[in-house]
Amino acid sequence: MSGMDTKDDAGYVPFGGGLLLQSVDFFTPIVDDPYRFGQIAAANALSDIYAMGGIPLTAMNLVGFPCSLDLGILREILAGGQSKIEESEARLCGGHSIQDEEPKYGLSVTGFVEEDRVVRNAGAKLGDVLVLTKPLGMGILTTAVKRDILSEPDIDEALEAAAHLNKGAAAAMRELPVSAATDVTGFGFLGHLSEMLEASDAGAVVRRSAVPVWEQAVSLSAEGCYPGGLNGNRDYLGDKVSSDGLKASDLLPLFDPQTSGGLLIAIPSEHAGTLVRRLEERGAPAAAIVGEVEEGSGVRVEP
Repeated sequence: MSGMDTKDDAGYVPFGGGLLLQSVDFFTPIVDDPYRFGQIAAANALSDIYAMGGIPLTAMNLVGFPCSLDLGILREILAGGQSKIEESEARLCGGHSIQDEEPKYGLSVTGFVEEDRVVRNAGAKLGDVLVLTKPLGMGILTTAVKRDILSEPDIDEALEAAAHLNKGAAAAMRELPVSAATDVTGFGFLGHLSEMLEASDAGAVVRRSAVPVWEQAVSLSAEGCYPGGLNGNRDYLGDKVSSDGLKASDLLPLFDPQTSGGLLIAIPSEHAGTLVRRLEERGAPAAAIVGEVEEGSGVRVEP
């Protein structure tokens, strides 16, 4: 077993009465503050383990760094990552670095999930409710910072959410009979939802008004400020997404590539209220019911 057949968030092999999970992720800085960059990159890498209901066990640093930069910057990046590794209760087991023209940082993470608690991105059932645990729009906001439309302090709340571990959301998910889950990252909300639906042989309806989006991201995207990856996600999904009664700009945040986004969880409707309460108790940046799983294929987005 590997998880490749349904595009699960982490690879896995049977081990000790459960599954040993393995994932890796790293990227270039999305903020100027090296400590915060390290936090966000580490939270993002750990998220794949949480998306499968797992617990991180070990992490290894992956670093690309230019010789021209002060090593104090690298120390801050690694310190930020270490703070999130410690928060996850995983153990740092070294890592590997190379000289690179642009800084890059992330983690290779190993985790574990018991066989009866594993959550895959396949398994969403008709009538399941869809719950999202972080607002969308991070790619739009960081693009605005790069274009000097906003400053980092202007998007501080969103950056805090990006650095927020999905640990509490995974713990809430482990307590309930969740059907399927995934984390929302580079393919955007609609891209990752589409993968879940394809793996589950189902469709879904999403209510745009229920989807949490960072307020500034709505107007910015409508004015054409968004990353190139958003267009790529929209083009790739093509006719898998339809909408009724919405402007094209209304859908832009739902295509936006996220860095360290939240979990997207499918759960039977009778347990949805309990999940939302437990997410709120554990400090999730959002705990929103955004739609339902239905017959058919693809995603219908309604007002």
